Amino acid sequence: MRKAMGFFVAAALAVGLVTGCGTPSKTNMVSKLQSQAEKLDATNYRSTATMTVQMDNGSQTYYVETNYESPSVYKISLGDSSKNINQVIVRNTNGMFIVSPSLQKVFRFNGNWAQNQGHIYLYDQLLQQIAQAKDVKMASKNGIYTFTMPMTTQNDVISKQEVEINGNTLSPQKVVLYDQTGHAVVTLNFTSFQTGVKFTNTEFDPHAIAGADKGAQTTLAMDQPFGYITPNNTLGDSLAMLQPQSSDNTVMKYIGQYGFTLEEWRPVAGDAGFLDAQLVDLYGVPALYSGGGNSHQLTWLNNDIEFALTSSALSQSQMQEVALSTFAQSGK
Repeated sequence: MRKAMGFFVAAALAVGLVTGCGTPSKTNMVSKLQSQAEKLDATNYRSTATMTVQMDNGSQTYYVETNYESPSVYKISLGDSSKNINQVIVRNTNGMFIVSPSLQKVFRFNGNWAQNQGHIYLYDQLLQQIAQAKDVKMASKNGIYTFTMPMTTQNDVISKQEVEINGNTLSPQKVVLYDQTGHAVVTLNFTSFQTGVKFTNTEFDPHAIAGADKGAQTTLAMDQPFGYITPNNTLGDSLAMLQPQSSDNTVMKYIGQYGFTLEEWRPVAGDAGFLDAQLVDLYGVPALYSGGGNSHQLTWLNNDIEFALTSSALSQSQMQEVALSTFAQSGK
């Protein structure tokens, strides 16, 4: 997966790094990063972090735990500030999955998300981002290396990213994603990083993860009244129809420059396939972007409710904006 990692690190840093006064030499830093990349190529690791996401309607804090098994298997568990795991992203030899343990729901899809937005959770991908970025600035203070670089994948929301690495242990410290105006949208503070971890046989089994809460399924949440959520950001479109399809299902149609439909319902346990979908990180809530031609859909789970946003005019980034504006709200 990273056979040529040493070359990329050396080439990118030698050409692109801009060092500040008093920082260690480029040669020394290249050597350290290259050794760390080679080490991670043949080992497993686990990290924990706290992630704060700043949105127009407030901020939310998530707990993030990443288990990585070399060379390409991983599990990213996303929970609330009390470390209650709500959703899990899994990549194993059978494909990629989003799992809701409390709902016993499994979404299966294809793709290689780690090279895109997933790099903020996976340390080996952070190193690759630093190595491959065309314009990287480096600074050092009190033993912490800070790398600032543009997002390597096109993103209308995030403009640049900043990564802090401990110069002594070469472990990740912090990742900050900034918007076009320079405001921090996502701040990921790593609280632990451990290599050489041994995992159980079922660690990366999505169905084992889905069944882990079988005895404590969220029956209380299922018994509560279903409350729909309207997005705060509709990109100027107006609500034209709000129609309950059942006691656990609501459809909202918006008209205007774009036109889109938002459906919300109480999900049922089981498997769902989105084989042509790609994973989109709503920063704490994974979503699946699917469709083709004149119609695309963004599907996600949040607070035990399943959402589907469908449009023929909205771009993927615009759909993300609408989706994010439903967060931190109570059902009506």
